Amino acid sequence: MPTINVNRQGRAQGFSSSSFSTARTGNAQTVVDSPGDDQLNVVQYFKSTGRGGGTIRFKRVFLHFDTSSITSTLSAAHIDVNGTLFNTAANPNDTILIKSTAFGGDGGTALATTDFFSSLDYNTPYSSELTLWTTGNNEYTLNSDALADIKNNNDFTVAIISHDHDFLNTEGSGNIADDINIAFGTTITLDYTIAPTGYSNGVYFVASANIGEVNGVATANIDEIIGV
Repeated sequence: MPTINVNRQGRAQGFSSSSFSTARTGNAQTVVDSPGDDQLNVVQYFKSTGRGGGTIRFKRVFLHFDTSSITSTLSAAHIDVNGTLFNTAANPNDTILIKSTAFGGDGGTALATTDFFSSLDYNTPYSSELTLWTTGNNEYTLNSDALADIKNNNDFTVAIISHDHDFLNTEGSGNIADDINIAFGTTITLDYTIAPTGYSNGVYFVASANIGEVNGVATANIDEIIGV
C-alpha cells in the first residue's frame, strides 16, 4: 500500500468564552505551525460550569498532504496518527476528520488564526467517528468523498476535531473535558490503495482481485482473453 507523509501539520487553540457559539466559530487565540514533539490535549472540547456562565474552549489539529502524484481512482485510504502518553479513553474522547482549506489551501502557508473556523467544511466529513484513542497508532478510514478529493486535487487538507460537540454542534451539560494527545514526532501518514483496472474477470477459477498478470501481461493492459 503506497504511503504519503504529511506535508504540513499544525494545532490551534480557540479563545475561551462563556458562549458555545463564540468559542466554536471565532478565530484561534494561538496556533503552532509544524509541531514536532508530543503534544497534550491538542484536539479538545472543554466546558467548565461556574460563575459568570462558565468557560468553553475548542482545540483543533490541521493536516495537509500533497496528493498531486495520485491521479487514479482509489479503492481505500486511511490516515494514521500516533497518540502519546496516557490518553487512552474511549468515548467521549472521540474525533472525526473533516475537510479544510487551512495552510493557504496548498500547504504553502503557515497555519493562521483565521484558519481555526473559516477553513472548516462541516458538511464534508472525511471519516466516520473514531471513538477510541490509543497511545499507539490511530487509524481514520477515509470515505468516498475523501477518496474522490485525493484523486481529483493536488492538495488534501483535513482537520481533526471533536465529534460529539464540535462536529455535531452540541454544547452538552455539566463539566466536560474531551481531548486527545498526539505524538507529532512520529510521522503522520496517508496510506492508499489504487482501484484495480483492466481485465476484470476470473481466469481458470481465480478471482480477478487476485490476478496481477496473465501470461506476463499486466491486467491493466488486457481487454480480452481468447476473444472474450
